[in-house]
Amino acid sequence: MQLSHCLCLSLLRCKTFSQLLLLNPHHSSPFTKVNIKSKIMQKFGSKKPGNILSAFKANLDDVLPDKFKSIKKEILHHCDETKLQASWVRLIEAFEKEISLIKEIGPAIVPQVEYSTIVENNVKFPSTVADEIRKRGCVVIRNVVDRDEALKYKEMVKGYINNHKGKIVGFPEDNPQVWEIYWSKAQITARSHPNFVAVTRALNNLWSAAPGSPIDFDNSVTYCDRLRIRQPGDTSFTLGEHMDGGSVERWEDPEYRKCYENILMGNWEKHDAFDATHRLTANMDLYNCSGGCSMFRSFQGWMSLSTTQPGGGTLRLCPLVKLSASYVMLRPLLKDLLEESSMGGAIPGVQQHILESFHPHIIRAMVSIPEVNPGDCVFWHCDSVHAVEGICNSPTDSSVMYMPAAPLCVKNAECALKQRNAFEAGKSPPDFPKNDCEEFFEDRAMPNDLTKLGRLTMGFNKIEWDQNRCVHQGSEEAIKIANDILRLS
Repeated sequence: MQLSHCLCLSLLRCKTFSQLLLLNPHHSSPFTKVNIKSKIMQKFGSKKPGNILSAFKANLDDVLPDKFKSIKKEILHHCDETKLQASWVRLIEAFEKEISLIKEIGPAIVPQVEYSTIVENNVKFPSTVADEIRKRGCVVIRNVVDRDEALKYKEMVKGYINNHKGKIVGFPEDNPQVWEIYWSKAQITARSHPNFVAVTRALNNLWSAAPGSPIDFDNSVTYCDRLRIRQPGDTSFTLGEHMDGGSVERWEDPEYRKCYENILMGNWEKHDAFDATHRLTANMDLYNCSGGCSMFRSFQGWMSLSTTQPGGGTLRLCPLVKLSASYVMLRPLLKDLLEESSMGGAIPGVQQHILESFHPHIIRAMVSIPEVNPGDCVFWHCDSVHAVEGICNSPTDSSVMYMPAAPLCVKNAECALKQRNAFEAGKSPPDFPKNDCEEFFEDRAMPNDLTKLGRLTMGFNKIEWDQNRCVHQGSEEAIKIANDILRLS
């Protein structure tokens, strides 16, 4: 089946932004400061101006080059096609069982935990919750900040937007629901809130890496993202099913491919979605996607600024992170696509599309998250398939600040340096469309508005090594290299 035909079929069930979207085991290796930095350097310059749509739009008529046929042959050179096909049969059987459970339980399938419970457990998830998060790839954390404080953030943001009418890019242009702003004082305050930073530490520590890998799961790096204020009745911000973190890169980049080695060897059951080893140097953005992520985000996430129920324009997830990643990675290697260049919904320069024509089981497994309230945070694994409901069927707005979790590693320190420079200049962060809307806003946040913790996570203050806290073999090296990159040695 031709890629363009598959995309066209998917358009039949989508509206507005969904339509635009669719157009649009550990392996240790020697790590040194030189080879790590050389692997993660981007060959492209800054992004073009745009909005959130820029990360998704693609040409329906695009046919991928023949090199992707060669990539498939290279993968199959290491694994017998029959073994892959057999693993696919097992995968579908597992999906069918899980889909029945998801349909029965509904939004409650998403793990939920109180922030206070994490704190009482030494800033870690209780083991039963941790196990469920690793399976589902997502979690709702209640009361990370007080309700009144979260509502105050929203009012501050609305005031900031109102102060600069006509000067801020948003989507859609005639009635923005998603705003290209990053440096409001509300955003920098929320990102550096001690409770939020503690939560990201707990999330990062769900991961592991091969001994000696230069990563510190106890230190977090701030990733500065945009925000959404979705009005009641809105149908424009309908975000179809997709995965972030690149698309064809998962097969094309040799290091990124290693993250999924067990899947590509016909042993998806052994896939560890929380092994960070090869993600540290994987290139997730070979095509300079405007809105593509160059930082290793252990979890994508947001803080709620409103009360939003299922059906109210909220997030939808496939709560099967190992199964869905296995499905996506195996799909282009099945017989119907094996002799084509199509990568099953993966198109260079945009995010990974999840389509009915290629991924029906994933779409059947999608579920809306439970009701969230101001101050609650929602996180989903960087490989999780997610979407946004087609209509904001809510009496109030559905508003969030996008705030992911990211551990300290070389890749993230490199990104933090560029991000720090952008913050000081009031320009758009390096991963995002280069609109630079806030450059001359006098009321934007400045470095002197950061707390001590904010300065640390934003790369302004030196990171100190604490041998009693940083237990991963590689933490100390990660801290040394990061301080060097950030010019804080």
